[in-house]
Amino acid sequence: MKLIKRATEILSEKGIETPRLDAELLMCHTLGWENRVKLYTKYDRPLSSDEVETYRQLIKQRVKGEPVAYITGRKEFFGFQFKLTKDVLIPRPETELLVEQTLEIAKNISETPIKIADIGTGSGCIIITLAKLLTKKAEFFATDISEKALDIAKENAKIHNVNVHFFKTDILENLNENFTIVVSNPPYISFKDKRVEKSVTKYEPHCALFGGEKGTEIIEKLTKQAYSKLKKGGYLLVEFGEGQAGEVKKIFEASGFKNIQVLKDLAGKERIILGEK
Repeated sequence: MKLIKRATEILSEKGIETPRLDAELLMCHTLGWENRVKLYTKYDRPLSSDEVETYRQLIKQRVKGEPVAYITGRKEFFGFQFKLTKDVLIPRPETELLVEQTLEIAKNISETPIKIADIGTGSGCIIITLAKLLTKKAEFFATDISEKALDIAKENAKIHNVNVHFFKTDILENLNENFTIVVSNPPYISFKDKRVEKSVTKYEPHCALFGGEKGTEIIEKLTKQAYSKLKKGGYLLVEFGEGQAGEVKKIFEASGFKNIQVLKDLAGKERIILGEK
């Protein structure tokens, strides 16, 4: 479609990192198509004047820096589609490592049912993906401090037909369960970090982004609470930011965790830490 080509050029001129992909995703959204395959199988489909105008407006939103996921109201994570609003963080590909490692650990735990908690669940993408893919008997729990985020997570759980117990609380406060695994992608950006893209700070919820002056304050609080709520031999897995590995490892050690490992993402950056109680 010529319109996609022109939109790609406009987005590229404005410095958008993935202009062609974004142009295609927004066209799919305009036409109500689930994926981009139809762009190639129905490339000669004519657009109505209303569709052209809708597409132009979407491109204008993207030019201003609004993320595609918020424009379309959805984002793919681990091969599954999740509903999004600006009340929740946009799922990132690097967070899929957190899911992969949790599945690997869960596979080697003999007790059943295992109890898994996702802290700061946001859209629910982590816990829902685990609930869909984990083959052994398990119970799934998720917490968030935001009522609006929990509403989205509950809706996504319903869409994906999984059973998750949701709680509005700060980290693990007031939960009486003892968990086998606690997993979290918490806020870990420092208030002082000037490297954060404007499109992130302008559109995404700050409570899901910023972790304090150092960036690790919430991780420290999470680690202490998780240690008290984990069963002996249980695991905590946490995503963290660039350059934080040393500090986060010290936090894990101070909280009493053992067999601590720091794992790198596909880009070769230290991204995940896990420890055993």
